[in-house]
Amino acid sequence: MGQMRQAVKLHGGVDILVSNAAVNPFFGNLMDVTEEVWDKILEINVKAAALLTKAVVPEMEKRGGGSVVIVASIAGYSPFPGLGPYNVSKTALLGLTKNLAIELAQRNIRVNCLAPGLIQTSFSSVFWKDKAREESMKEFMRISRIGKPEDCAGIVSFLCSEDASYINGETIVVGGGTPSRL
Repeated sequence: MGQMRQAVKLHGGVDILVSNAAVNPFFGNLMDVTEEVWDKILEINVKAAALLTKAVVPEMEKRGGGSVVIVASIAGYSPFPGLGPYNVSKTALLGLTKNLAIELAQRNIRVNCLAPGLIQTSFSSVFWKDKAREESMKEFMRISRIGKPEDCAGIVSFLCSEDASYINGETIVVGGGTPSRL
């Protein structure tokens, strides 16, 4: 939590947390996933978000409240083929958001979630680097283009702003039209 101490020192506190850590060291059938892979994915994709939120709550309380944005994925609603543990971890973040929002509301800390679709980052490059695979993914996801990081940045900024002060426990999907409801 050295980064949190540094943020407090540099900025006098913490008002906003955007939890965006994720890994996916596996591609294949869910029944072939080892315990070690499950542990790594759940540890980084879910447990880290919960523990990081827990760590910033006291700092946010000192400032009268704050805003947490957990970055999940559209895969939490519409699973990507071959990414079972990743998909499950992103669905778990939808539930973590709801639970934290309820628990932290009385502390004036809002917790919301961003569920991006296929966004052009190095993390997702396996889906868009090859033109044929990109076209296949766009068809599978029912989208006309791959999203850009900028498509998500404004939503995160909004969720952390006073304009969203009455939004708590919600997930906003930025998926270009990919079906996204359970």
